Amino acid sequence: MERIGIFFYSRTGTARATAERLASLSGWPAYEIRDAVPRFGLSGDWRCIVDSLLKRCPDVRYEGPALDSFDHVILIAPVWLRSLAAPMRAFLKMQGRLIKVYSVICVMSGFGGFRAVDDIATLVGSKPRSILLLKQYDVLAEECDASLCRFREQIRAAAPAAWDDPVLPAVD
Repeated sequence: MERIGIFFYSRTGTARATAERLASLSGWPAYEIRDAVPRFGLSGDWRCIVDSLLKRCPDVRYEGPALDSFDHVILIAPVWLRSLAAPMRAFLKMQGRLIKVYSVICVMSGFGGFRAVDDIATLVGSKPRSILLLKQYDVLAEECDASLCRFREQIRAAAPAAWDDPVLPAVD
């Protein structure tokens, strides 16, 4: 039996809602990456903008198990200004090379999901097995269950031997 874990960062709660829903649908545990200094209000918005534009890696807190103890890691990351959210970038810069096999769910208000996936692949050093891009509106309206179920089934169907397959599946 493969050990699968969900790892997410969420500032506004959208990625958290996605992680909680996927955990509920799959039974996989979810672990949160947090900002060392919370991003509240207008100053938090400005920090998000500056961190994204300058590709900074802010201090983050993570208190879960080691990533290399999982056979498959699912990363749920927000997209800020068409790129990977800075706290997830910082987390992956520190621990991304510990990931054996992974898949990605990006949540965004508009565009930039594939650019964020490229950022993740660079930090981890390999391509994700599956990708799911979700719009913030669909998550908040609770209209993403069908996509999450297809994503879950895709992860479950992939045997460890098939993870060496060069084909990169995407859901939706």
